[in-house]
Amino acid sequence: MEEYNTFKEFISAHKDSIYSTICSYMPSGRPEKFNNEIMRCYVDRKGKYSRPSYLLLWSLLYGGRIDNAVLPAAAQQLSEDSILMHDDILDDNSVRRGDPAAHVLYGRNHAMTGGDALLAIAFKIANDAAYSIEKGGRAYFDKFSDIMLKTMQGQYLDVNLAALRDITKFTLEDYYESIHAKTAYYSVYGPMQCGAIIAGADKDVIASIPAYGTPAGNAFQIQDDILDCISTEAKLGKAIGNDVKEGAKTIILWHAVQHASGASLERLKGIYSKRLEDKTPDDIKFVIDAFKDLGSIRFASEEAEKLASQALKEFESATSSLAESWIKRVARDSIAYNVKRTE
Repeated sequence: MEEYNTFKEFISAHKDSIYSTICSYMPSGRPEKFNNEIMRCYVDRKGKYSRPSYLLLWSLLYGGRIDNAVLPAAAQQLSEDSILMHDDILDDNSVRRGDPAAHVLYGRNHAMTGGDALLAIAFKIANDAAYSIEKGGRAYFDKFSDIMLKTMQGQYLDVNLAALRDITKFTLEDYYESIHAKTAYYSVYGPMQCGAIIAGADKDVIASIPAYGTPAGNAFQIQDDILDCISTEAKLGKAIGNDVKEGAKTIILWHAVQHASGASLERLKGIYSKRLEDKTPDDIKFVIDAFKDLGSIRFASEEAEKLASQALKEFESATSSLAESWIKRVARDSIAYNVKRTE
């Protein structure tokens, strides 16, 4: 088996096989525009593929084989493509992976239906994967289903927080409850658990993963919050400042509210009380500048680093019985990747 030095290398090495597997499940024929354009809109643009790569890597970590994990990895990636179609409608994102969002190209109704269709196919792939796994197929399918349900619950919490106009009324507890459900489980430790299940790991091993996967996943979301303020559309593949536009309640905003005063706090409150469509580019610039001036982005970065350090410490404890290998080294790097990534 080929060895890799970093998680990014590992992702690159397996991306094409996951994508090819997804393509083998995509329908053709009539209705041609729906099958060949709308449903494939995000699939063919691909993505970061970090979620399916966590699944592959954790299967290897516990003695599994890549070929047994490709189907579950494909289900994981396709579920992301589905969710993003819906997310972009809910959040009014106009750009995804560097091109116009699906609802911009095809309209909200067709994009929503396309996302629904992709999720149906993702469950078909997950079901086929469950039947192909000699032991633990049912446990894998139950885990995949639970990840999907928890993600939708997290989205509900996130939408509720975004609708909260008074930015002084949300807490760090609200933030972490929301990102645990919509990001930590779905993006990091759920795929890790799926990989370990597929490899036949013991229940105690599966249960130990959230101890490091949760802080790693929370760091992943905080880095997302940071990149929304400091990256570029070219790098990120989506509009910058969208969290501000949609009213997302991030750890950066929480810190800014605690430290802003006078006219600055009042303007922040005023901007976040506006409807999404009423916020101007000047409003978004003011908020991001305030985040920088108040040290809120720096605070969030420090919190992400702390969480990543905590995750690495818990990982060492949970995997102390595993021999050192390139797989374990890349697994460590995958945790640090959450705060190092720039896209």
